[in-house]
Amino acid sequence: MIARWLVWLAPLLTCCSRGGLPDYAAPKGAVVDATALDSSDVIGYRQLTRADFRGQKVPPEFAAVADRVGAATCGQVRTTPDTAFFVSSRTESPSSKEHHWIEIKKLAFIALMDRRCSWWNDKVAAKMPAYVLEHEQIHFALYELGARQLNASADSLRRSMMNQGSSQRAVETRAREALNVALTKATERLIERNRDFDQDTSLGYRPERQRQWLKQVTSELRDTQRFAGRP
Repeated sequence: MIARWLVWLAPLLTCCSRGGLPDYAAPKGAVVDATALDSSDVIGYRQLTRADFRGQKVPPEFAAVADRVGAATCGQVRTTPDTAFFVSSRTESPSSKEHHWIEIKKLAFIALMDRRCSWWNDKVAAKMPAYVLEHEQIHFALYELGARQLNASADSLRRSMMNQGSSQRAVETRAREALNVALTKATERLIERNRDFDQDTSLGYRPERQRQWLKQVTSELRDTQRFAGRP
């Protein structure tokens, strides 16, 4: 079964806006097929450095505000390499119909940063590099927390995927649909929280608010350490 990945793009917009965070600068996210992504240079959650932003140009989703973006982090949440679920089949007798069911050996999630996509704007970030790096670190932490939330609910998700029947395709389709529903809901939660963070910190220089977010996510990471995925 092909895994599905959650993908987010989160920029730091350094200009000011009276009307709140504009839609064209808000975090973007979607559930996409694993084969659609380049994973040649990804890292698991850790402390970021300037060198982790290796993108040669701003992600196209934020091209309209490239002159105001200090940095953009491309994040993913995906199943771990040892995740395994498949359809098993059995025939009780030569005259009976084949019976199919889902077997899930492992189901776990990890957060990753795509360094080839993540972009740093020296023209903007040079004015406050520590603030920009801290901002992107918090976005990465939010992705990691999203992965841990999925890991915390893995047993429930596993039960929702389990089904059986006489059609292999139908059994597999129902499992895929259950997984996609869970990932779509996770995407919506992550986009909303990243947007709240940007709304609170991106429309100008707001170090006090950003430090409050850093304190909050650091506490949540500590409390959810047992749900951290391993690449």
